[in-house]
Amino acid sequence: MLRSAYQSGILTLLNSASSHPLQLWAVVQPGSTEDTQIAVERDCDIGENVVTLESSDLAATFISCPKTGSEKLGMKLPYLFLMVKSTDQPFSFEVEVLDGRGIVRRLRASNYEVGARIEDGIGIVPLRLDEDCWNYLTLDIALLLEGAFGTGYRETSRVTFHASATLRLVGFADRIVPEDQLPAELRLYCPDTANNG
Repeated sequence: MLRSAYQSGILTLLNSASSHPLQLWAVVQPGSTEDTQIAVERDCDIGENVVTLESSDLAATFISCPKTGSEKLGMKLPYLFLMVKSTDQPFSFEVEVLDGRGIVRRLRASNYEVGARIEDGIGIVPLRLDEDCWNYLTLDIALLLEGAFGTGYRETSRVTFHASATLRLVGFADRIVPEDQLPAELRLYCPDTANNG
């Protein structure tokens, strides 16, 4: 998908404030059940659209980029960043990467794991998020890959987010980008509620 594109700086895969935030993503959810939803809706805390993933069936409710299973992302930038609002429900995301030896590896972060480990060829790390508020995270995919498998990073092939969480932004960068150094259109702005009283 992006392998032949010039990659530098910041590239976003999901910006919930855009007109079609899930345009690049496959949306997978089980048949219509009352507790399952993947939707673009307005978040009352920030007054902007967000992508909400809710389900008690974590494994069957997810979004994945690129949209088709045969396509590969081809992302060379090694830092994954995201803005996520956690709930008290299980949440995980997975990054499929091609390592320096040409081997496909997977890294998974989740809020229900208690320790880091390698299981069935997947590097698993615990994820601690502040609940019911926005979290800005940056993951050094190259560093995680080196720590888990002892191999170098070539590119990211796929990114998948499983329920339950709310997403505002998902992207990659060539360096760690502090939240206050993101371009203005990607920053999170909360309405001033102090004067609305």
